[in-house]
Amino acid sequence: MPLFSSEKRGARRFAFLLLLALVAAIFYLGGTFAPAYMGKQNLQSAANEIIRRGAHQELTDTDVRAQLTEKIREFGLPDEHKIELWHEGKGMSARISYKHLVRLPFYTYPWPVEISAKNPGF
Repeated sequence: MPLFSSEKRGARRFAFLLLLALVAAIFYLGGTFAPAYMGKQNLQSAANEIIRRGAHQELTDTDVRAQLTEKIREFGLPDEHKIELWHEGKGMSARISYKHLVRLPFYTYPWPVEISAKNPGF
């Protein structure tokens, strides 16, 4: 160790602990937001399939809405959701919106999610 060190004793240890806390926070946030993001992605692919099938089989809006609601429950997403369906020619489109509550230690973040699915109906 040099005789004339400009660093105070423990400064490196503090920087290491700060870096360790930052890495732990990033992993915690990733683990907290990942299930919500995966639920959104799963619902997106399921909604595209349901809308495609609904347009090709000419299902009623009630049937399509019931299938989308069932998928929302299956993926464990919030029950408080809004499903909008509309027809564009022979095609069908849907917009699903809900707020996923992400619980943090001292705060609950209402993450707004909006999913759009569209089938042109060729």
